[in-house]
Amino acid sequence: MGDVSMNKKTLLAAALLLSINTTAVFAANLGKGIKAFEAQDYATAVQELEPLAKEGNVDATNLLGQMYENGWGLDKDVEKAKRLYTQGANVGHLKSVNSLRALKNKEYRKELKTVQPAAESGDAHAMNRLGEMNEFGYGMDRNPTAAFNWYSKAANAGLVAAQHNIGRSYNFGTGVNQNFAEAERWYLKAASQGHTDAMFFLGTLYSNALGMDKSYHSDVIAYAWMHNAAQLGNNTAQAIEKRLVMKLNSSDLASAKSLAQTYFDKYVAPYK
Repeated sequence: MGDVSMNKKTLLAAALLLSINTTAVFAANLGKGIKAFEAQDYATAVQELEPLAKEGNVDATNLLGQMYENGWGLDKDVEKAKRLYTQGANVGHLKSVNSLRALKNKEYRKELKTVQPAAESGDAHAMNRLGEMNEFGYGMDRNPTAAFNWYSKAANAGLVAAQHNIGRSYNFGTGVNQNFAEAERWYLKAASQGHTDAMFFLGTLYSNALGMDKSYHSDVIAYAWMHNAAQLGNNTAQAIEKRLVMKLNSSDLASAKSLAQTYFDKYVAPYK
């Protein structure tokens, strides 16, 4: 019995020692890779960092990403750099997040050179895109007011996506005073042309009792919109639809399903 216990302790000690040694080697390789990278010895950096990146080390993936992005010691491959940055960004690695943001901003600034003049020339798609770039700070400082103005121009030119964006702006008070009645009006414009996200957001308005239509209980109308958005592939709408089913009594659920069919016939079927 004593020998078995001793063997277990010996194995445990050996495993612990192996773990410590492995960690030390791992750290040493990373340190060597970082030093080589900083010294612009990219051949050594690649040799040290690639095995660590394959093991999922986010410091290594971030540095390799920079090498691929800039063609330092590796063939330039921006898409591969983006994938490596994303790998770290997805687990909250701050340096990877910043690298990914900087790379995307380079792409956005390049895009802006064509979008800006096209928008100023009256292209509705470009106006809507310029609105998005202003709203979310793509390649520029965020400017919600400018975003709303560009959305308005594109929406008034008849672009459905921009009409949805105007509704969303009023819904959340982005670049304009919050106004749920106006949000619903613009969402309806987009939904009436088969816009799935507009249907979803109409559902959210009614699920929060913020809609203007009082002909049915809010949850009945919310279900009708969510059901159609779900049928068109919106996964979040599918989850909310299930919760609404649990809230509705049998009579209201029957009304909700009937209204959903009415909405389908009016807003979905013509665009299928």
